[in-house]
Amino acid sequence: MFDEVNNDVRAAPEENKIGLGKIREWFQDAVDKSRDWRKEAKEDYRFVSGKQWKNADKEQLEKFGRPAITINKIKPLMNVLSGYQRLNRYDISFLPRTNDDMELCKVREGVTKYIFDDCDYEYQESQVFMDGAIGGIGWFWVYYKFDEEMGDGEIKIARESPFNMYVDPEAKEIDYSDANYIIRAKWVNKADLINVYPEKAEEIKNQQQEYDSMEPVDEQYDHLYYKRDLQKLRLVECWYKVKVKEKIYIMPGGKIINEQDMQNISEEQLMQMYLSGQIPIEQTITVDKVRVCSFFGGVLLEDIESPYEHGQIPFIPFVVFKFFDEDEPAGIVRDLKDPQREVNKRRSQSLHILNTSSYNNWIRETDAQSDEQKAHMKKLASLPGGVIEVQPGTLSRGAMQRLEAPQPPLSLFQAGQEAAADLPSISGINEALMGVDMPANASGRAIELKQKQAITHIAPMFDNLRKCKKRLASLLWGKHGRKGLVQQFYTEKKVFRIEGVGGKPDFITINQQVTQIGPFGQAVTTTLNDITQGDFDIIVADTQASASQRQAQMYSLIDAVKTLGVPGDAVFDLILDLSDIPNKEDIKQRLQQRQQAQQKAQEAQAAAEQAKQIRMSNSIAFKDAPPAIQLAMAAKAGLIDQKIADEAIKQFVAYNYPQLLQQQANKQQVNNQQITNQIMQAINQGIPTNQILSQLINLGIPAQTAQILLQQVKNQAEINSQPINQNQAPQQNNSNMTLAALNSLRSGNVPAM
Repeated sequence: MFDEVNNDVRAAPEENKIGLGKIREWFQDAVDKSRDWRKEAKEDYRFVSGKQWKNADKEQLEKFGRPAITINKIKPLMNVLSGYQRLNRYDISFLPRTNDDMELCKVREGVTKYIFDDCDYEYQESQVFMDGAIGGIGWFWVYYKFDEEMGDGEIKIARESPFNMYVDPEAKEIDYSDANYIIRAKWVNKADLINVYPEKAEEIKNQQQEYDSMEPVDEQYDHLYYKRDLQKLRLVECWYKVKVKEKIYIMPGGKIINEQDMQNISEEQLMQMYLSGQIPIEQTITVDKVRVCSFFGGVLLEDIESPYEHGQIPFIPFVVFKFFDEDEPAGIVRDLKDPQREVNKRRSQSLHILNTSSYNNWIRETDAQSDEQKAHMKKLASLPGGVIEVQPGTLSRGAMQRLEAPQPPLSLFQAGQEAAADLPSISGINEALMGVDMPANASGRAIELKQKQAITHIAPMFDNLRKCKKRLASLLWGKHGRKGLVQQFYTEKKVFRIEGVGGKPDFITINQQVTQIGPFGQAVTTTLNDITQGDFDIIVADTQASASQRQAQMYSLIDAVKTLGVPGDAVFDLILDLSDIPNKEDIKQRLQQRQQAQQKAQEAQAAAEQAKQIRMSNSIAFKDAPPAIQLAMAAKAGLIDQKIADEAIKQFVAYNYPQLLQQQANKQQVNNQQITNQIMQAINQGIPTNQILSQLINLGIPAQTAQILLQQVKNQAEINSQPINQNQAPQQNNSNMTLAALNSLRSGNVPAM
């Protein structure tokens, strides 16, 4: 294979090979099927480059001395479309399926960005896009290029000429995902082909000699494999699918691996799976395997398994328009050729009329001029300042008369203008998208609405490009349990340098082996940023519609700030994002730091103002408060002892509010009596002492006080339960003595007995 990875590839069983004869038939069928498209597509490319006249028409005009004018109106439209695509690229993103995959998704995005930067992907994508816009289809080639001198390789993404590609005629899907085979045929030199396949050198030379000795009776066959005049050989690569049976293993957690990966799992890991009951489930399924057959004419160069494990053909088509199964791909230029022809022909006709009617014609009598005067008039009649001489007396009798040049038909120019107006209406690329009909004072909203009319017209082709890019990502990262190029070839530790935020360099390291000491003192080796792990979904994120649209949205926000009173600082970051100012992230970061500093300053100022208000309020209250309250405030500020302030407050309340003090005492006495009764009742019910203590503590009574109180109530209960001695006077005020003890306990003093 030309420029392809040349590593060890396992040969598939012979029964899976199709055979050179059948593949040659496939190639002939694909050539026949695409013949009409190739004829139209070549003409499409010629129209964009300005070669818009058929040779027969041009020769006919030159024969009669008429001009063949070319007013190329297609090329500016295609340039606008190309510029729109370059300003509206799609980014590939990875969505994690679990929280553990978040960091790995960032790693995948970084590695993908490195691959794109390394192979200049943006330029390649723009070329493929233009292939599709012009001829209807463009092709990506995704491959791994090994450098024998460096002992390493890189993943590459390149544009492949659509005229080198041939597709299975039975494929029905717009992206040819159901194609059984896709063929690339390239014209190469004999020496280059022998360098790639030195073991086939004799067969290649013999095949060329055979073609040289043949009579060129079959021009089609001669053109298919060999160009006699250029001594070029055609290397044909047929990537085709075969059905094979394959063992797969469904691992614990649902991950599917193939037989080769299963063999790489150590016996210890398998033993741990079996002991834990997580046994891999073995299944045999039928899958598509991709093979590649390379040949030149009747010489089979190789027929091997694809060197890639993703199980897909490494060529991805970008198809613009294809409306039904038998339809051929078409681009925007296909429908613009007839209006362009009309523009050219009508302009040529108008110029011919102007050229032929620009001379001043005359009518004269035969004897009005001499032969010399006739020659002089023919030479000077149409020149400015020319003087015409006639015979004496000729003018007096009207023997000469000037004929004014007729005006060209107005309908001719109108028809030409209509043909020119058909081009933007058919292509959908209107003047608003080109930015040529908008007044300087037009609002951003007006510009955006005008451009959306054109964007809606061309949206399908960008949707197809998004799908194409998503398929490209699947070749890089694999799908359905198959390894992509990244997992297959980037197996060792590798450091990628990418452009980070604000243009600053950033580095990503994958497959980094780290050895740590385990909990039992053993060495445990783990892999950081293991790109073979984790589950993810691939999406292609949209960027802003266009530079013009970004500006329109930016001006809409600016208008809202001016006319609607929207705070500028609330939308300034959005205005920055929509602008083309460089280092936008740095500006946003500085703005954020400034806003945070302002917020902290405002918070400090508010706190200082609040403290000032509190001080003023306290100062006013201190002046107007009674002396006892002033002492309490002084104690709170730490100016005097708290006990002095408490005693002053107590005396102040006793002197000024004796009734209130008595009410509080009565209320407290009732509360104390209720607590004593509840304790007595709990003792009588046989409730354990620890539960009674817990309830007292829940009421807010300190633990030590609760224990003393409980013991006093128990003692009182025992006294009340003893029989009364007749010689002993009855004891009075038992309950009052208990209440006094309870008051002392609640106040924290020694129980009064």
